[in-house]
Amino acid sequence: MTAMNIDAKQLKDLIAGEKIVLVDFWAPWCPHCRKINPAYEQIATEYAGRLKAVKVDMDEDETLWEELNVELIPTLRLYVDGKPVDSLVAPESKAAIEAFLAGMLPKGQQQTEERIFDMIIIGGGPGGYTAALYAARAGLETLVIERLSAGGQMALTHQIDNYPGFVEGIGGFELAEQMQRQAERFGAQTRNAQVLRVDLKGSPKAVHTSEGTFHAKTVVLAMGANPRELGIDGERELVGRGVAYCAACDGMFYKGKTVVVVGGGNTAAADALLLNRIAKKVIVVHRRDTLRATKIYHEPLMQAPNVAFEWNSVVTELLAQDRLTGVRIRNVQTGEETTIAADGVFVSIGRNPATELVAQQLELDRGGYIPAGETTQTGIPGVYAVGDIRTKPLRQVVTAVADGAVAVHMAEEFLATGAEM
Repeated sequence: MTAMNIDAKQLKDLIAGEKIVLVDFWAPWCPHCRKINPAYEQIATEYAGRLKAVKVDMDEDETLWEELNVELIPTLRLYVDGKPVDSLVAPESKAAIEAFLAGMLPKGQQQTEERIFDMIIIGGGPGGYTAALYAARAGLETLVIERLSAGGQMALTHQIDNYPGFVEGIGGFELAEQMQRQAERFGAQTRNAQVLRVDLKGSPKAVHTSEGTFHAKTVVLAMGANPRELGIDGERELVGRGVAYCAACDGMFYKGKTVVVVGGGNTAAADALLLNRIAKKVIVVHRRDTLRATKIYHEPLMQAPNVAFEWNSVVTELLAQDRLTGVRIRNVQTGEETTIAADGVFVSIGRNPATELVAQQLELDRGGYIPAGETTQTGIPGVYAVGDIRTKPLRQVVTAVADGAVAVHMAEEFLATGAEM
């Protein structure tokens, strides 16, 4: 069952006539809106008869934001007996949506999957779906477990220009969808679920999820990485009220305003360039005296008339009332402190590997990455680490893709020896 797109008037009529209505407030330009859509469509199908799931495009009418009291998108709002009872902003997984609904509509008990897959891949980013493609083409029964939709962080990238074969570049979400479809064309399966815990040392290996327990002879870890936080007081409380981590996702909220970008790497430079076209002024705060980003970003940023730089500086305080009003920065060389008035701050200081799930079973390096080497083999036979969670000198889509191919090659050798038994 597909969630219908409706307008504000239809929404009013619907919530007046239906017992329970779930609404996805979204917009076409919002990457995270597209990212949650596969999970939302599954919710619409699985909860059919228990609630009515619909979508409202916020770009259809500029007055909708204030009229419906929606501050960020995607926002899921639950209406019961014609009244809004709760909202969920930018869910990170299908399981998060189910947990949001659980008070009103508890989910039934999940059953353990009886069959044993040849390979389970945890994470549906470029490394994960490349592994799925290679495994499925090799005749391995393959399952990808992804908490939301294909692509991982790549799906939030507005434009990818350094992946071979796309002369004009390609959107991260579009590339992710193509990778998923290609893997599934050869028989790979996808399950949207939150992985709760894993048993990697057993035989077969067990993956316990919000959708039940799955078993496999081999496991590929492709959980990727999450944005690194500033780690200062008030940061988490101000997320969605002036603090953001994705310019492609949230940049449009700062049209004609002043924003701060924290960082000096490729992500920060790309965010500053994107925001330069939207915001009135962009101030880049970087702890060094020059950008770490590749040279291709330097000239356009330096020439942009509305981009300014605060070199050798770090953010020490977030200034706010109901929303962010500015930041306080400190020069790391002189110790001088300055206050910058700003409507938003975009934190672009790198990523943290999402390895908490396996931290008690696998060795991690000082940065929390899995030291799997070029073979992608971990310290547990039949378990492989690919993409951003692996210790490596370069983390790009193309290197994640290479990892996925290598992992399947090594897994085939492992399975051929019968070692999993």
